[in-house]
Amino acid sequence: MVRYMLIAAVLLLTGAGTLAGQQKPDFSGERILNRQASTLSPAMSGVQSGTQRIEHNEPSIRVHLTLVADSRPFETVLERFTDGREVTETRQGLPTVSSVRWDGDALVFSTRGSGPTCEGSLSIRYELQDGGRTVQATENIRGCGRDQDNMWVFQRR
Repeated sequence: MVRYMLIAAVLLLTGAGTLAGQQKPDFSGERILNRQASTLSPAMSGVQSGTQRIEHNEPSIRVHLTLVADSRPFETVLERFTDGREVTETRQGLPTVSSVRWDGDALVFSTRGSGPTCEGSLSIRYELQDGGRTVQATENIRGCGRDQDNMWVFQRR
């Protein structure tokens, strides 16, 4: 369950874009999870630490995320183009459809997937704070018995 959530969380960071030529925030940088500032649901309470490295160069973004949950690291790297199109993939043997869009200066990721017994969705809103020093990710997960809300805070080293 933690692996599903972590993969979905990473997907959000894989998209960014520009609207009508407006300059959008650059999410590039290395940050560490501020566990005390984060508000995690009981399902994610085992997450102890994490790191996030983002290389954002419009129109592409590369995200390397490592979270340590219950003393076990989970690591993933994803690369995406930032044009907002829907991407269909198979993750952990299940089909998913995801998209990324800008909402002002926030980056919003949405994904939906289905398995043999249920359907689920995930939405994460990423915002830069403190002049880009902090990334706050507000995550909503629904379906498949995994309903939860998390607020992740990653800060520059």
